[in-house]
Amino acid sequence: MEPVLFIIGILAGGFVFGNLARLIVPGSQRLTWSETTLVGIAGSGVGAIVANFTAADTAATAFRWGTIVGSLAGSVLVLVVVSIVMNRLGIRQQEPPMTVAELLAAGESSRVEFKQTARWNIHTEQRDPKVELAIAKTVAGFLNADGGTLLVGVDNDARPVGLAADLSLMKEPDLDRYELWLTDLIERCLGKPAMTNVTVSFEPVETADVCRVDVEPAPGPVFLDEPGGSREADMYVRMGNSTRKLLTDEAVEYVAHHW
Repeated sequence: MEPVLFIIGILAGGFVFGNLARLIVPGSQRLTWSETTLVGIAGSGVGAIVANFTAADTAATAFRWGTIVGSLAGSVLVLVVVSIVMNRLGIRQQEPPMTVAELLAAGESSRVEFKQTARWNIHTEQRDPKVELAIAKTVAGFLNADGGTLLVGVDNDARPVGLAADLSLMKEPDLDRYELWLTDLIERCLGKPAMTNVTVSFEPVETADVCRVDVEPAPGPVFLDEPGGSREADMYVRMGNSTRKLLTDEAVEYVAHHW
């Protein structure tokens, strides 16, 4: 019976110390209960051994408190190391992405942008290259920051209005060709390597189709060239809920600190 109680005690202690460490370490630590318990067991074991070897006072009370503090410190250290390794190896568990409806309810932010159209100017009621360029700028801003999601077919009040206006400019108005046009636009403005961090999909919301452009952070700086224009290689970055163009000195400083 004693071995069973010992194992239960080890598991319980590991669970407690692992969860305490997750409360102390900043950021979202996406670990399962079993992973948290293993972190606590490993950390408390290492921490307790170090604390006991370095303790100057071997009185029972001091010994007990030193072990507890050492176990907690060790659990924090192990959790930090595990988090770094998981991030570096890309094996951190990812939270399920929010649906379009959830993104609309949350509103625009540093990682979410709404665009009513991607080609059609709602004021002049015709195709507008500036509207198209604004799409590429938004994607570039996400690439150069922390990533994000662009929703096309949504008005400023977060209401899904669909893609009918953009599709009317196409010879054959269907979503497959719309995706091809959009990916070609991004590729021409930002280059082929940037497209490896961009995913285009469509999601029906109420009675409208919304185009969803999910953007992962780029591993290096991404510069934008206007289609048909001179290769100026402008740099755009997402700041707050807007996309900003950086001046040359600002871009140099941003690249130095961000990557």
